Amino acid sequence: MKKQKRKTENCLNCGFPLKSTFEYCPQCGQENTDNQISFGKLIKDFLANYFSLDSRFGRSIRPFFLKPGTLTREFMEGKRVKYANPIRLYLVVSLIHFFFFSINMDGKSDKNQGIIKQSTPDFTDNTPTIVTETEDLDSLDTSWPISGSEWKIINRMARDKAADYSIEQIEDSIHNEQKPFAAAYINRQIIKLTKSDMPTINRYIVKNIPILMFFLLPVYALLLKVFFRKGLYINHIIHSLHLHSFAFIALTFLWILGLISPSWADTMDIVFLLAIMGYLAVSFKNTYQLGYMTAIYKVFLSGFLYTIIMGLSLFFGVVISLLFY
Repeated sequence: MKKQKRKTENCLNCGFPLKSTFEYCPQCGQENTDNQISFGKLIKDFLANYFSLDSRFGRSIRPFFLKPGTLTREFMEGKRVKYANPIRLYLVVSLIHFFFFSINMDGKSDKNQGIIKQSTPDFTDNTPTIVTETEDLDSLDTSWPISGSEWKIINRMARDKAADYSIEQIEDSIHNEQKPFAAAYINRQIIKLTKSDMPTINRYIVKNIPILMFFLLPVYALLLKVFFRKGLYINHIIHSLHLHSFAFIALTFLWILGLISPSWADTMDIVFLLAIMGYLAVSFKNTYQLGYMTAIYKVFLSGFLYTIIMGLSLFFGVVISLLFY
């Protein structure tokens, strides 16, 4: 039996006077009832507010997946209320994408396959214990900001779990307070990183990637502006939002596949990459009214440049993350 709603004389949210016939408050839109909200209602409200599961979202699904570029084209022609807001679409998709991405990266980090890796400590030379996938620290001069002997001290003290030396104690052991500010700061970060474990460091870095990608959206839009000068920059931003949203959806399925069967994910990643590239080509064709060959050419050229930009951004993002760890 359906629970009878108990209506109120004033809105419990904003205090607006309500008539008994009002189902919802005309001022703030809250339902006119003093019944306790159910878990199902709570989930429904969450989906309605943040995932925008309304008629606009429903109308957006088919053209978004089956007619790439249509949503952007419609926006450019002024049809902006009919479909889901591109920013909200991106935020919802990126939320889901980076959730599964972080889980996937956690698993890889546990196997020492994360964004940064840990080498086996060797106290007989000056090799640091943390290396990145793109750079071999063996080739760096470790005399600044830290000497070889200081590396040995930091490694031994930081990894001595029994003694559990504090950061300050390790700093004192290498007389870090006597060094210039920049060297002292870098040494302090090195000590923090050495005391920490790789999964924790990788989780910290992964947490910052969504912010990095959000700032890369207008950069990709700028690339589109370079390739298609006639369009307004705002239209390229909308296109960038739609393209990144699809890429994140495709990658989400890849991350889920990686959680189910890592071996399958390793063999299927090229398929997902081709699917994204194909989607981009069709979207370029429909949005900018191009021929297929021109669209494919511009997708590969802009994608090549964007890959370089993303690689550099990720590298500096990792460096900045480690500096503020």
